[in-house]
Amino acid sequence: MASTEVNNLFSIRGRVALVTGGTTEFDWGLVTNGAKVYVCELLSDPIEEVVHELKQLTGISGGTATGFPCDLTSKEGILGVAKKIREHEDHLDILISNAGIRRDPPQSCNVLTAPLAELQASLWSSEYDNWTKSFQVNTMAHYYLSVALLDMLAKAGDREMPDGSRGRDHGRGVVVITSSIASLHNATNVDMMSYATTKAATDHLVSLLAAKFSRWYVRVCGINPGFVPNNMNPMGTGSGADIFGDLVEKVPAKRAGVLDDLAGIVLFLVSRAGAYVHGRSIAIDGGRTLFANGQV
Repeated sequence: MASTEVNNLFSIRGRVALVTGGTTEFDWGLVTNGAKVYVCELLSDPIEEVVHELKQLTGISGGTATGFPCDLTSKEGILGVAKKIREHEDHLDILISNAGIRRDPPQSCNVLTAPLAELQASLWSSEYDNWTKSFQVNTMAHYYLSVALLDMLAKAGDREMPDGSRGRDHGRGVVVITSSIASLHNATNVDMMSYATTKAATDHLVSLLAAKFSRWYVRVCGINPGFVPNNMNPMGTGSGADIFGDLVEKVPAKRAGVLDDLAGIVLFLVSRAGAYVHGRSIAIDGGRTLFANGQV
């Protein structure tokens, strides 16, 4: 089989992966392509339901799914996650650090049209603790989890392959951190100040970690999804809980993102196809950031 044949270039069969804040886009893409996936979510999340769905997808791919609860808001909780993986594996090929939260101000307004007093009141209503929690999950958790599992990622990259090459040459030993296009633009019809700030920090964290891990070529990459429906970003109604309203219609792609849009990029980054990508983030936004900066 030629090295450029798609089933070779993008193969992740048999690779060990950990996904935090497990979501359909990442879990499905990994499991259906033969990876051994550990899904780590909050105790309040429907872990059993997610794992049950994933197990229906394993089929002939050989992929597997195991879920367990986790706390990513402290070093102790993150060490618990690392310990859980070490109990079952001696290396980790893929870390998808995806957990995130968004905390909007309780007093909302249209930031593009609100009078000064109304805007100031809305911005001030943001809870101080919400900023702290947002940084704990959206930025700090990526840092501590990547560090806690660095040796296992390095071991995956250093594994000798049947052809005499190393695992790193095939894309093994990689961290993919989820950010957001909220870090890349300033104009929005809602106030996501704390969220966007943590995501901007996360973008820089990708480069910082990549530089620190480079001696072992443990790759660190980021993704910046745009409008993709999930529990944090309900879409489709154009009103109420759908805070993005008609913004999706202004995206050049004229649609929200779907499972394939994210899964495809992740499969590229964690396979041989993306083995030469390091310290970079990829926007998956249908062109949103082409018009979002300084414009409505």
